[in-house]
Amino acid sequence: MKVSAACVVEYDSIDDLYVLYGKGGQDVTISDLPKPVLHIGEGSNLLFTGDFPGTLLHSGIRFIRQVFPGSADASGLTADRESQERGASVFYEVGAGVPMDEFCAWAAAKDLWGPENLSHIPGEAGASAVQNVGAYGVEAKDIIYSVNCFDTVLCRTVSFRSEECGYGYRESLFKTDRKGRYIITSVVFRLSEFSGPVLGYGHLKSAVEAAAGQGGVTPSLVRDTIIGIRREKLPDVSELGSAGSFFKNPVVPRSAYEKVLSIARLEHGEGCNVPHFEAGSGFVKIPAAWLIEQCGWKGYSEGNAGVYSRQPLVIVNLTGNASPDEIISLENRIMASVKEKFDILLHPEVEHI
Repeated sequence: MKVSAACVVEYDSIDDLYVLYGKGGQDVTISDLPKPVLHIGEGSNLLFTGDFPGTLLHSGIRFIRQVFPGSADASGLTADRESQERGASVFYEVGAGVPMDEFCAWAAAKDLWGPENLSHIPGEAGASAVQNVGAYGVEAKDIIYSVNCFDTVLCRTVSFRSEECGYGYRESLFKTDRKGRYIITSVVFRLSEFSGPVLGYGHLKSAVEAAAGQGGVTPSLVRDTIIGIRREKLPDVSELGSAGSFFKNPVVPRSAYEKVLSIARLEHGEGCNVPHFEAGSGFVKIPAAWLIEQCGWKGYSEGNAGVYSRQPLVIVNLTGNASPDEIISLENRIMASVKEKFDILLHPEVEHI
């Protein structure tokens, strides 16, 4: 889809933000730019429903450096230089504009555990802290120690510890009650030299063990395995446009899951099992991709838009000429069919602008 914005501004430092928001003594400030103002990352999780009349801000803050937080974390570990030298945890501050996969590759190359399961997810470090991106049993919140921001209201810098960020499934305070107020400038990640892999999701464990053979499991091996899996399932956005996973996996009461199971067994026999994951407190997470595929959408195409043939969670721009209306129409039809068949309402993961 080809849409345009009235103005695009990329800044390279916190000082630039002070200038933009009126503390730098310059003539041009944010008040002089077209409205509304929207801060974006790579835009990989956005659907522009038309031309944007305002200003898009983008971070050009790019660095990775070791830091030594001085306060105690929830487990009682004092995150000081001495503990890092012992290898208990190591902390790295990453500029918001660093591509998240670039950081994952950097950490794996240094044999540091933590972000390897998030490999090959498009987007930037700052956006990962907004969206709480996740894959293969790991979410960004699991490795985020703190988030550094610029407060656009008070025109000052502020830092939030991970537990203050309101993290949930693809949620954070930066998407809800504080949306638009804070611009993330950097994220401090807690990594480890010794923690080891998280392999409890799906067939990841067997895939990693097969790749390892007689050798040991390393962050790089886990990363490479996950990249291979993702490339098999997801389109290369440089060749086939998409916004990645279009819908959130629904988290539903167990009674709703039992209803889905009954419907599936009526259609496919008593031996049919519905993939699901326990979500705590009587709730179950069901893969949206499975629900969509059961409604017959996998590989569907109409006009310039379609559902990816290998992963029904992905809506694709088949020709490069799909209009926003075509994508939204297909989205709504998918949601309606899942609701009709399973009485579950899907919610888009992609933000509509």
